Amino acid sequence: MTETTVTFIVNGKEVTLKVGPKERLIDTLREQLKLTGTKEGCSVGECGACTVILDGKAVSSCLILTGQIGG
Repeated sequence: MTETTVTFIVNGKEVTLKVGPKERLIDTLREQLKLTGTKEGCSVGECGACTVILDGKAVSSCLILTGQIGG
């Protein structure tokens, strides 16, 4: 697996991380950034426990790959 470097803003701070090609945003937030307020419930985007704001919209972080959000 080839890791990708992504840069994005979390809680007003720019972060740059290496992520795997199948790493979900929820896993990056909880494991790499230690932001455990985002919870994993159903893992299919229905329960809302993993909801975060991405580009001004509420999204299910369990359905988004971290590599998709950098830029």
